[in-house]
Formats: sequence, structure tokens, C-alpha cells
Amino acid sequence: MQRILIATDGSDHAEKVLDKGLILAEALGAQVMIVTVVGEYIFSPRISVQFSDDNWKQINQHLKEEAEQLVANAAKPFRGKGISVETKVVMGHKAPADAICEVASEGNFDLIVVGSRGLRGVTEMFLGSVSNKVAHLGCTSVMIVK
Repeated sequence: MQRILIATDGSDHAEKVLDKGLILAEALGAQVMIVTVVGEYIFSPRISVQFSDDNWKQINQHLKEEAEQLVANAAKPFRGKGISVETKVVMGHKAPADAICEVASEGNFDLIVVGSRGLRGVTEMFLGSVSNKVAHLGCTSVMIVK
């Protein structure tokens, strides 16, 4: 059975990624994991004296809860079609592309489906920086959705 990793960031463009992933998973009878990567904030007295360590923990908890809701909502159409789907939120300080490839390698995924652009707002000439890096890391096959 094929295993497909679908990366989403909650952007409008990510809806296209999820739609293409759903079509592909249904056609192949593939298992799916939907992943999102969230940067974690840490307390630093040099950066912000207004927030305590507890405040940062609350902010990170809120970000994690939002991300969990994002992937849970993204999984609903897959479950509605009877497709086996898992969700994963990766929090930390890794670049999104590195985290996506790490999940893909650890889970022995056959394909990563990722968007050509997303929320980051930083794009390279023709391809988003995350999708470009995922494609070049070579962790597995990559489908880039425009």
C-alpha cells in the first residue's frame, strides 16, 4: 500500500494541496498523514521582558491547539471517503522543509504532497522556499501542487 504525506500550513493555497492529495489517495487506496509544522517561541530576556516563561508556554500551547484543529479539519474529507488518515503537528525550531522530510523518512512515505507557496510570504523566483527545499532534500518523491 502507498503512503502519502500531505503538508499543509492552513493557507488558501493549501486547500488545493489537500484536494489533490485526496484525489490521489482515493485513486491509489493510499494511507495518508497530514502534517503541519509550527515554530515554537521561547523565552528570551533580551527579546521580550514583557512576557514570562509561563506566557510563552501559553502562547505555544495555543499555537499547538490551533495546529491540531487545522490538521483535524483537513482530515475530515479523507475520513469521509473511507481513507486511512493520521494527523501530526510538528512543533519546534526546525525549518518546515527539514521537519517535513524527517517525518517522511521516519514514516517510510512514498510521496510528499506540498504546495508551491504558502503562508510564509517568502518565495523564490518560481517555487516556494519550503516546496523547493523539500524537493531538493531528496527524502522521497515529491508532488508540488500549483
